[in-house]
Amino acid sequence: MIRSLPLTALSLLLGFFFIFVGLIKVTPKVNPDIYKDMQQEFGRFNKVFPFYKLTGWRPYAKNFRLFTGWLEVVCGAILVMIPGPLKELASFLLLIVMVGGFYTHFALNDSFERIAPSLIFSLLIICRFIILYQVKRKEKKEEEMIKKLLEESAQNETKSNESKKDE
Repeated sequence: MIRSLPLTALSLLLGFFFIFVGLIKVTPKVNPDIYKDMQQEFGRFNKVFPFYKLTGWRPYAKNFRLFTGWLEVVCGAILVMIPGPLKELASFLLLIVMVGGFYTHFALNDSFERIAPSLIFSLLIICRFIILYQVKRKEKKEEEMIKKLLEESAQNETKSNESKKDE
């Protein structure tokens, strides 16, 4: 079982952030002004949809916004509440969303202030993957060490039992 304070803290931070940002995209109840801004922004984002050149298709701005928002809410909730490997899938999907956001702002020649959140949260998700890798590697070494100690203990016990029989 993976237990790491930095990994847990980063998962909670990212999870709550994406739940909040996703809800802003999905409903005006969180902040009506930002919600209206998101509606307009996704109209702009739609024009540089990354797969348009490949497929000739781009989603409606509203559907694009709602899909992105709900994906952020669901993946954020997974990071906050659900243990296990599902968190890695959620993190990966959020990383794709952030890279897409970075690409979108870059393609629209937006200022660095508009690009920075996608870049920062992409790096935080990558940091989460790095910490997870380190924790798993440490746990694997600990498991191997425990296994080795148990084997040595079993061998010592066997030798001890044999020497008692010889007496």
